[in-house]
Amino acid sequence: MPNLIHMNTIMLKNYQLTYHVINQKNRKSIQVRIRTNTHLEITAPNNFSNACIEKILHEKCNWIIKQILLLSSAVANPINKSLTHGATVLYLGTAHTLVFTNNHGSSPTIDLKDNQIILNIPFLNTVQTTSLVESLLKQWYLDRARTLLSAKTSLWSAKIDVQPKRITIKDQKTRWGSCSSKGNINYNWRLIMAPLEVIDYLVIHELCHLYVPNHSALFWQEVGKFTPNFKHHRTWLRTNGTILMRILQLK
Repeated sequence: MPNLIHMNTIMLKNYQLTYHVINQKNRKSIQVRIRTNTHLEITAPNNFSNACIEKILHEKCNWIIKQILLLSSAVANPINKSLTHGATVLYLGTAHTLVFTNNHGSSPTIDLKDNQIILNIPFLNTVQTTSLVESLLKQWYLDRARTLLSAKTSLWSAKIDVQPKRITIKDQKTRWGSCSSKGNINYNWRLIMAPLEVIDYLVIHELCHLYVPNHSALFWQEVGKFTPNFKHHRTWLRTNGTILMRILQLK
């Protein structure tokens, strides 16, 4: 099991940041994760001293500050911050306004019209409305993600000439997709909030793992054959992942 070390503080340019270190016995290099705009998580080999870690953090200073600024921008972005009437949420990479209606005598429904997601919620008080909005919207996203990702997987499977054994849409906290050694592919339903070209990239990414089960140069070469701008799409997910993840959280 990883060994969690105490909190440390470091100054990078004009930013004072905290970080904690997770030591792993068989790891050969360090990995830096931006957990918040003031805190880093470092995964490092057991024999890495704090001095070595901080030397690398200073070397990576420009990249770290850039990621912190991107995260700060995402935190300030009003999209996907609430599920109230008039709030905006992402669908296929575009901001859509939530509109609540109350047509008496009808069942709860969701309709898509222009850049509006219209939820009809009759005969409910505020507490019930909040719960129902979450349930309806999440199921709506899930259904659309299942339909679109299944279609995209069939399309790109034919072009790449691979065939996954099973496709599953999951509710995940950290992964956008995965491909098992058995050829099963999992997708995060939150991808339905991303632009179509980003969804295509993620599908291509997972299908290419059926050829190359790692992230070697050969793997990225295969991905690049089908989506030459994959670096741009990968950056979009990294930059906007916080926004996609902050509504309809796992409970």
